[in-house]
Amino acid sequence: MHRQTSKRSAEKRAATNETTGVDRLYKRIGARRISYWYKFPDGRSQTLATAPLGDRHQIAVAERTAKRQALDIQAGQIISGSVAEMIERFRDEVDVMHYRDQSKEGKQVRKGQYERLIRFFGRMAPLSLETIHGYQYLDHRAKTGAPIGANKDMALMTTICNYAIRWGLIKANPFVGMMQNKGEADVRVVERGQVVRFYLWSLKQEQSYRTMGLAAMFCYLTGFRAAEIRPFHMSGLLDVGVRVINAKRKKGEKEISKLREWSTRLRVVVERAKRDRKVQSLFLFPNRTGQPYSKSGWSSVWQDAMYTYIGAFDKDIATEFEAKKMREAAQRIANRINRPIRGGMELMLTDHAEYFALSDIRPTAITAKLSNRDDDAYDFAAHANPSTTHRHYDRRKVKVAKATE
Repeated sequence: MHRQTSKRSAEKRAATNETTGVDRLYKRIGARRISYWYKFPDGRSQTLATAPLGDRHQIAVAERTAKRQALDIQAGQIISGSVAEMIERFRDEVDVMHYRDQSKEGKQVRKGQYERLIRFFGRMAPLSLETIHGYQYLDHRAKTGAPIGANKDMALMTTICNYAIRWGLIKANPFVGMMQNKGEADVRVVERGQVVRFYLWSLKQEQSYRTMGLAAMFCYLTGFRAAEIRPFHMSGLLDVGVRVINAKRKKGEKEISKLREWSTRLRVVVERAKRDRKVQSLFLFPNRTGQPYSKSGWSSVWQDAMYTYIGAFDKDIATEFEAKKMREAAQRIANRINRPIRGGMELMLTDHAEYFALSDIRPTAITAKLSNRDDDAYDFAAHANPSTTHRHYDRRKVKVAKATE
């Protein structure tokens, strides 16, 4: 008995306390566990969260929980079992198993959704949630200019509530069957000639712009998604053609391979993509370090390439590009002195008739297959339901058919 007391005393003496950035909240690092404890003005203390030493994930969860509870204490609103906790539990325990997309970009998108939902619903009690609150959220986000984003956020909230039922926090899901916000479909129709002109221009440009043009033509010839092209691996180049695993599928849905048989143009594009590289790479469209582009990195280079391409024959776009570069340089300087420039810059580029994004090319390619009445048009689109092909990817302005007789 004496030995146990001595051992605990030694562990207690060895423990260290650190500040956390939140007033009165401290981090205690012990021999086996990390604890977050709050010191009240009257001298009392309370442990708010603990985690095993060395478990980074559990420590991060414990720190978030403790900081939120400490701020609630200071605000005089100690909320136990709130909707915020419900959302955080889903984020910390379920997200990684529920969503197939665990990429950096996918996580970042969902992080924003979680934060918006917590700000709006967080202080409510789960049992007080009603359908009207969902409609209030849809209206609130619609007024800020994001009606479709609100629909996506509420789809996530509906999923969270399904788990809340399983956890015994609510009896029924209040957000099932809601009418969603309607938004105008922003459809950019891109002609084959636009893609070809950009491709031919890019062949005479620096490596990064050349990569963008080659990827654009590769997209048109294969109909692959942007998310399948950016990280396209050289192992997908086979004797019979080019192959990729379908990037858009639900969690638990079986993998589907998409194979495009070689054509003369497809071979030319692939050979050009493999030729004259500054670095060796296992990817067909690598960045300057030989790695696949991130989504944001690709978007940045693509926009600069479009500015340079369109600016060559439109002086207004060239002038805007120069202004944009000057603003970005000023932003970098402002960030160094912790005085970021607020507000965005209105861009004419994306409204230009010759502008298009990589994601706009796939519908153009599918439309070409449908217009040609190719037998493999639906395999080319690779949608599980053919109605999806017509609803979202058919850009034909004229539907041609033979007379009945």
